[in-house]
Amino acid sequence: MNPSKQLVSIRRKFPVGACLLLAFCAPAASAQSNAKKIDAFIKPFADANQFAGVVLASENGKVIYEKAFGLANADYKIPNQVNTRIGIASITKYMTAVILMRLLEERKIALADKLTQYIPDFPNGDKITIEMLMRHRSGIPHRVMPPEMESAGYTSAEFIEKVKQAKLVFEPGTQRLYSSAGYSVLARALEIASGKDYAQLLQEYVFTPAGMTDSLTVDGESVIERRAQDYYLSPNGLVNVPLKNYSFLVGAGSVFGTARDVYRFAEAVLDGKYGAAVKTYFQGDGPFNGSGSTNGHRSYYELARDNKYGYVILANNAGVFDLIQQGLAEILQGKAVTVKTFTIPTIVPNPNKNLDEFLGRYKRSDGSETEVVIRNGFLYSSDIKLYPVKADCFFEYRFFGNACFRRDDAGKIKEIQWKGINFDLTWVKQ
Repeated sequence: MNPSKQLVSIRRKFPVGACLLLAFCAPAASAQSNAKKIDAFIKPFADANQFAGVVLASENGKVIYEKAFGLANADYKIPNQVNTRIGIASITKYMTAVILMRLLEERKIALADKLTQYIPDFPNGDKITIEMLMRHRSGIPHRVMPPEMESAGYTSAEFIEKVKQAKLVFEPGTQRLYSSAGYSVLARALEIASGKDYAQLLQEYVFTPAGMTDSLTVDGESVIERRAQDYYLSPNGLVNVPLKNYSFLVGAGSVFGTARDVYRFAEAVLDGKYGAAVKTYFQGDGPFNGSGSTNGHRSYYELARDNKYGYVILANNAGVFDLIQQGLAEILQGKAVTVKTFTIPTIVPNPNKNLDEFLGRYKRSDGSETEVVIRNGFLYSSDIKLYPVKADCFFEYRFFGNACFRRDDAGKIKEIQWKGINFDLTWVKQ
């Protein structure tokens, strides 16, 4: 038969858009099925006001699902859209690492360089190397200011002066402590080494190579188109998060962007668009992933190294973020969804007669610390509000966690057992 006539015959039997062979139909059908599963899984949580943000999922390198949930601005009832900009928090650190790798290749900086080479008067800077800053081994605390000072604006140089006043948690290089302040110091060193500010470095080394057209570093003063406001859930509905100026997190948590841009970033790393050194640095056995949490927004991405699946979650009302993350991974990996519902415990009038006994500093085994204080009759752990559910036990809406204070044999508070959807942490009173 003439090939053209054969094609006409096939088209008559199988209209354009239909599958010619069932084997060819399977991937598309599977993708459509998973997209429906994802939507059915997330929608009840969004409808219950337990999540707001944007979710993106992919299979075999193609985006199969991209949808926005909840409100970007509750005052004006403006819904989130897929191109809404939401804070990506500590995923910013991965981008700072990319910049560092590129400057290493250009021999503008070296891992063994002492911090004093870039900031001569930094306390103990002769003991702190660039590599220690990158690997969270500098001894610089995670945060160096009380929450109320984080609403002020700082230049990167001004913020370094705040970091200089903080006492090191340990001798540089001897331990590891996750440190956002340490990454802001690293970003400042990269600025000095390159002669460019952090925003320029991001654009040149991160955003442009990956085609990230909707991302930027926030200085706290600029008006940003399509930017979502951050919210916590409370017993009375949504509440505004504390005011923050993200200039204190430059290099560590200052970037806002879209879910699509975060996906492009992950793809660019694995595809080698940032160069071999970056790809090697982020190599690992499991999927390539990253996460962040600052104030009211949270972020997570995960991309299988064979590109079989991937997903991004950006939230401006995080709520059951961890549950959604777990469910997405299960759906895309062909597993049954483990948890499909979440019940918020009943908030009660404070049953604890003396809140003062809970006050003080609490520390985890990794060196992380939190300060429990009283504000307006409620306990706060740093800036996380604790709502009473029963004696000695509280619920918080930031991570949807239960914080129960434990007592010793004498009845004095000794620690906090803090449990969430996928975490279980112990904080010992100091």
